[in-house]
Amino acid sequence: MNSTNNQSARMSFDIARQVLFDAWIKNFGGDAKACRDWVNGRKLSQGEVRLEVELNTANNRFAFGVTANQSNSTNFIFPTEIRLALQDSLVVAEYGIFVAQPTSRTDVAFTLNSYGNTQVFAAADAAALDSTFYSNGQFSTKVNNDVVIPNRGLLNHWYKPQTQQTAALGPGSPKDMFRGAEDGFITQEPNLLLIGSKNYVPEIILAGALASAAAFERCILIYRGVNAQNSTVIN
Repeated sequence: MNSTNNQSARMSFDIARQVLFDAWIKNFGGDAKACRDWVNGRKLSQGEVRLEVELNTANNRFAFGVTANQSNSTNFIFPTEIRLALQDSLVVAEYGIFVAQPTSRTDVAFTLNSYGNTQVFAAADAAALDSTFYSNGQFSTKVNNDVVIPNRGLLNHWYKPQTQQTAALGPGSPKDMFRGAEDGFITQEPNLLLIGSKNYVPEIILAGALASAAAFERCILIYRGVNAQNSTVIN
């Protein structure tokens, strides 16, 4: 489900309200009306959380930091990240996992890729991304040390377009086809509820370390769904 039309987006919105209701009804002593009034007062909107971590050849596990209070495996908050606010929640309807080759940790002008593009990555790095990373890697998520997503293959996110750049841009080498609203994203069902006050640990797990990875090579995780402002504390 990629929310590229109003009908699917509305369905995601209705599901998100139910997920929030189910998560908080006990806090209202079973009072359904009070809980629904609270949910509808949370300033619900479509939103996303963007998390990033550097890849390397020394490790085969890479953890993301969901809030500003959490550390990722790089121990650095990148300027292009959009972390979840402690007081907010995000009901995740879909997510994507991408790779990139920034020029530094503070670079804000790099592109996201859904496969090992040989015009972005060195040949050996691109091969490692297509094989060890996307073809055989897994994605897992824990919340407060409880495993909520044991494993889901990164192959789901591997998108190699029909039109690929193979040399300098020109008539024989056009730029990659890519739709930011759809390509590289997959559904998250049942919906995952990210709560800013809890300890979520999304993690990339590879069967072995990457054979090659340039400095600053990065993995980007984007969660999309319905954001609920000021939803972690009930007054």
